[in-house]
Amino acid sequence: MEDQPTSEIFIPKVRPSSSRMIAATGLFGALAILLTSLSQALGLNFPILPYLQFDLGEVAIIIAFLLFGPIPATTAAFVEFLTLMVLGENIPWGPVLKIIAVLSTLGGLWFGMMLAKKASKNPKMVVKLGSSLGMGLLFRAAFMTVANYYLIVFIYTVGGMTSLVSSTFRLIGITISSTSTLTLILGFTAIFNCLQLLLVFGISYALVRLPQLRRSLRSNRMAWFESFGTTIEERK
Repeated sequence: MEDQPTSEIFIPKVRPSSSRMIAATGLFGALAILLTSLSQALGLNFPILPYLQFDLGEVAIIIAFLLFGPIPATTAAFVEFLTLMVLGENIPWGPVLKIIAVLSTLGGLWFGMMLAKKASKNPKMVVKLGSSLGMGLLFRAAFMTVANYYLIVFIYTVGGMTSLVSSTFRLIGITISSTSTLTLILGFTAIFNCLQLLLVFGISYALVRLPQLRRSLRSNRMAWFESFGTTIEERK
């Protein structure tokens, strides 16, 4: 009797029930609100641009993406957005910029997964995660640069931002002027957004690897990102 080739060994994909998906969406939306409130209370500000704040609430959204996929993660993000529009800080621009950041990140993470899938019929896990994170960083930095450009130019004005950030820039040895303010703010804002995503993605991935979380949220203990694009048994 001939052995079957490994290319014919398929990994079963067990989809979570609709009720579990709905429950997970509500859970992660509520958790995102809680962690965002905690971040605001802790004052996790970016030193160079103190009005920017590292937000642990995105950990819940990224976990939802890794475990269940882009649709539950996007729904959880909108749950948080609507809540912040009522109870959050710096309404409406704070919540609006946050939802743009989260949606662009999720779009980039998903697009990166798609690129890995198109490049290989059975991409290795490190390739899927690397491509996903890379595109997430690119999408987030690009979309947030455009969003902040319009906010600074048409809402807050360049002159107003110059007076706001000049003192913090002097602390790191940079003297800004009306001609350099916009470029410097957009550049450091892009750096902040990349650091924010690296932080929350690292925390989220570490938590997703915990067996307790996988056991309680997925019946087959396989996260969405692990099954995405995988049709045969991955070789170690």
